[in-house]
Amino acid sequence: MGLRLGRKTMAGTIGVLVLAGVAIAAVTAVGIAGWEYTNSNAFCTNTCHAVHPEEPVAHADSPHARVQCVECHMGRLSTLELMLIKPTHMHELWGMIVGYDRPRHAKTMRPARDSCEACHWPEQRHADTVRTKVHYGDDAKSMETRTTLVMHTGTGEVRQSGSQGIHWHIGQELTYVATDDAKQKIPWIQVKGKDGKVRTWFDPTQGITREQAEKLTQRRMDCIDCHNAAGHPFPNPDELVDRAIYEGRISRDLPEVKARAVKAIGKAAVELHGPAKERAAELEKRVSAALRKYDKPEMAKKEKEFGDELRRILLRTSFAEKGFTWKTFPDNLGHDDFPGCFRCHDGKHVNGAGEAIRLQCTLCHALPQVVREDGARSVVSTVNPDLTPPSTHQEPNFMHDHRTKVDDSCKMCHGKIQWGTEGGSFCSNPACHGRKWPEMNLNTQAAAAPAAPNQATQGDKRK
Repeated sequence: MGLRLGRKTMAGTIGVLVLAGVAIAAVTAVGIAGWEYTNSNAFCTNTCHAVHPEEPVAHADSPHARVQCVECHMGRLSTLELMLIKPTHMHELWGMIVGYDRPRHAKTMRPARDSCEACHWPEQRHADTVRTKVHYGDDAKSMETRTTLVMHTGTGEVRQSGSQGIHWHIGQELTYVATDDAKQKIPWIQVKGKDGKVRTWFDPTQGITREQAEKLTQRRMDCIDCHNAAGHPFPNPDELVDRAIYEGRISRDLPEVKARAVKAIGKAAVELHGPAKERAAELEKRVSAALRKYDKPEMAKKEKEFGDELRRILLRTSFAEKGFTWKTFPDNLGHDDFPGCFRCHDGKHVNGAGEAIRLQCTLCHALPQVVREDGARSVVSTVNPDLTPPSTHQEPNFMHDHRTKVDDSCKMCHGKIQWGTEGGSFCSNPACHGRKWPEMNLNTQAAAAPAAPNQATQGDKRK
């Protein structure tokens, strides 16, 4: 009797343990599945952050399309670390419940060491890279212009021996203060070099005193301070049109095709908003107005392809909310449409001795080479490598002041000194001159400087 009871008890115990094991396994499986789902792009962009529907579209069109949202916003860390970090995002959930304005800038990004550097290892040597930008004009033939830059990305093991070029910035202990969430206004910068020296620069034109700036939160500069749009970029529509022409999705056989595209986008990019279906209907009207009719089937087909691509670009660069455009999201990589590099290298940030942060284009890239399709007015970027640049080229504000220091010795490297904006000579490079750079005005200080030699000022059309 006792033996039977003992066997029943043992069987019951085993049954309970088995059921408990199954329950634990089920709960664990559900927990893992739930954890994986809450870390998925579908959860981040649909369930949780449905307040910005354009981000998933931009992300899918970016070089990081296969990188999950959480890999940047939470970091590539261990599961235990991620479990500790996730509760810090609970304020986002509360915002979704009670409602909040659309966030324009992420405030919870992890440092680059916890995210970007899992793939982009900074200790790896980085050689110079060549980048070519292709642009098409607004003339009847949409003439092609290619601008080639040799980018000085950086050389040497960044954190061991320091670096030259662009990656110099993450090879130092560089801290800064920003007065806006988008980090476009930076009044104070400090660098602790590998030599132990501490250097500080301050811009007195930004409406804040040095003492006030030093009391604000100081940030350590890292990758995303420049590569801030790597995850979901919102490019200039004009750039998307150039890319479509270059890749053959828009044919240059169509007269004034670039000008027509830019005109249509110029109207739509700012004014269109609302749900995707409503925007699509309005965009259809605008695309129809931009199209032309052709009797020849081949031209009619190319015009149809142009219309299809124009629709895609317009939808890509329009937003649900009124007041939002691609300009709402600054891209700090470069300095074409937004200040970017010129947030600091603007000639206005000076140290105690009155010396500005070096304003010199060739710190980051070689002088741009411009090649026009018709062969006219092209500009080469090379100079004789056996010649040593004069000491004036190393002065902090050289790019501000260089045109006031022109003399005959400049011809040894740069050839004929003929200023202008139309190309054809070194000093009339359209990639540099005749353009408005955000937060930069090379002419403001130069206007107060002594006049340049007569032969240099002839033909200067810069405004």
